[in-house]
Formats: sequence, structure tokens, C-alpha cells
Amino acid sequence: MDTIFIAAGGTGGHIFPSLCIAQEIRKRGFQVIFLGTKRGMEENLLKEADFPLLFVRARGWNRKWDFSFFSVLLDNLIGFFQTAFYFFRYRPRALLGMGSYLSLLSAIWARVLGVPIYIHEQNIYPGLSNRLVSRWARKIFISAPEAIVYWKDREEKIDVVGNPLREEVMDWKGKKEEARQKLGLKKDRQTILVMGGSRGSEVINTTFLGTMDWLEKKGLQVIHITGEEGFEHTKEMAEKFSSPYLVYKFLPQPGIAYAAADLAIARAGANTIFELFWFELPSVLIPYGDATDDHQLYNAQWLEKQGLARVIEEKNLTSSLLIEEVEKILISSSCVFSDLRGKYLRESASQIAQTIIEELKRGKGIGQDTLSLTP
Repeated sequence: MDTIFIAAGGTGGHIFPSLCIAQEIRKRGFQVIFLGTKRGMEENLLKEADFPLLFVRARGWNRKWDFSFFSVLLDNLIGFFQTAFYFFRYRPRALLGMGSYLSLLSAIWARVLGVPIYIHEQNIYPGLSNRLVSRWARKIFISAPEAIVYWKDREEKIDVVGNPLREEVMDWKGKKEEARQKLGLKKDRQTILVMGGSRGSEVINTTFLGTMDWLEKKGLQVIHITGEEGFEHTKEMAEKFSSPYLVYKFLPQPGIAYAAADLAIARAGANTIFELFWFELPSVLIPYGDATDDHQLYNAQWLEKQGLARVIEEKNLTSSLLIEEVEKILISSSCVFSDLRGKYLRESASQIAQTIIEELKRGKGIGQDTLSLTP
């Protein structure tokens, strides 16, 4: 059976979209093998989805010089040769890179061996790995038309497909009453969803807990996804709350939470902003302050331009400012852009899979993209 490699790892922002694409590729008769690390979420998520995973010893570079440089260099050298072994052993027909350092390592060998390269960029502002690999890529799949401006001199390769979202998440759209009933929430109470991305956010957890007196006064109910850190403390605080206050470390199927909510307070990772976009859910976004290239800020500003978000930079975040921004949304419907259409997101994974496979079937296969060693 023909094999396609997908290089994706680390956070849910890379893994969940790649899983959607992998499922579509598998439906079309190709085997998918993932390249990932032992540091991220991929091992558990891919095991559940029954996809094989090959481990690569690879780490992201710290762009500020420090003594960890040599440790990272050693790991990536080992990973470089591990990746070579996998390419020679499994002989993939194509590589799909989802961004991150792992995509870069994989793309180097794909280029050397003439394996066609495709990349998908989930964020509005592209990551360094995808920017570097884009010169070798057959196609660059991106999530929004506004992102084209960041792909200078690569416009002819661009295909705007959206960010693939899980069917089980999207299927909850328009089911507010059912979602609240299943979660045990009151159907007539305004509901706030709080989440800090796939790994949680201590600063969002702490700041939100500072609003509890205001929440009580307003009679709001809460769904709070804390991540590992802050779960126990948040749970203790929630027990003193008179209205329903649900606390989860992680919610594998967040669609039910989006459906139940009237407003979200969240980070601005790619998955989050496109899920909010799909559900047309107004939000207060707090981009992660240390995100590489400030990509979460670009994501947040994109959703703000769609009329669905207000943005607070992490350095300015306080409980009082958070209350102020939430109140602006709760008392006004002007934040909601009712004509939003996220329907193309449902076809995103299918479109990516179909494009790759059609090209391979037309004979644009291995050996044709080999790195030239002549001037």
C-alpha cells in the first residue's frame, strides 16, 4: 500500500488538523504514517485514532543563545538521521508537513530523495519551519485568504482551504439546549467558556478566578478547562460558587462546550480561533505572550476583524480589564457578525487529501522533486 508521511507533533494545534487530514487520506486507500516526538501529545492521540507513529528525537530551537543550544543540536542531529532511516525504510510517496521543527527535518530528506512535499499552515502568520520549507513545497495549504500577504513570492503555490476541524466538534453547532442539558447546566443562564489551549494557561486560570465575585453577582454559569496546572485549586473555588461551575483538566471533545457557551475566554491558537469561528462564538482572546513570532496575536487580530473577538494582550491582563471586556460583549450583540460562513471548514481536510492524492495519481511522484546538485 502506498504511504504518505505526516510530520506533526507537540500541541493539539498541529495534531488535531493532521488527524482530520490523515483520516481523509486513509479513506482514499493510502496508508498514513506519522512522524512525531515523545514530548508532545501525539502518542496518546494517534494511538486512539489507530495511526502508526514513528518517533523522532527532535526539539525546537531557542532563538536566544544559551547553553541548551548544544543539547538541542545533538537531539536534532540524531533526529536528522532517524528521519533518513524512516524515509529509506518506508519509501513514502509524499510528505505533508504541519509546521514545527519536525517538519523541517523531514522536508530536508524529502527534498534530497525527491519525495513531493506539501505543507499546511494553521496560523495566520506562518511559522519559521513552513516559511523555510515553502520553497520546496508543491502546494502550500493555508487557513484564511488574509494570510496570503505573508507568503511573498509563493502565491502561485497557495491553496486557501481553511484549518481542518474535527467532525465530532463541528457537529455540535446549533445544539445549545442539548449541550447544556447533557452538561447539567441551566438552559436559561448566560454561560462563559474559559480555556487556555491544549496545555492550559495558569495566567488565564488565575485572572479568571479573580472575577468570581462579579460572576456571582451576574448569576453566570461557567465551563472552565484548566489544563493540568490549576485544576485542583479551580475545583476548590468552583465548589463555593452558587451557579453551575464545571471544571475539567482537558475536554477531548470541546464541541459540546462551544455549543453550550454564549461567550469564550481563550488563548488564540489556530484550532481555537477556527473553532470559535465555526461556532460564531464571541470571545475575549488573550494571546500567549511568548508565542513564536507573536503568531497568536496575529490569529487573535484576524478573529477580531471577523467581528467575533476582543483582544487583551497578556502583559495588560487584569481581572478588572477582563470583566470590562466580557461585559461589553454580554450587553451588546454588535460583536457578533451573523453573516459569518465557516462552512468551507467542513471540507478542508477532504480538499487537502484529494489534492495530494490526485497529484500522486497523475504521476507527479517520487523522484521528480529531487534536490539538484548542479548550479
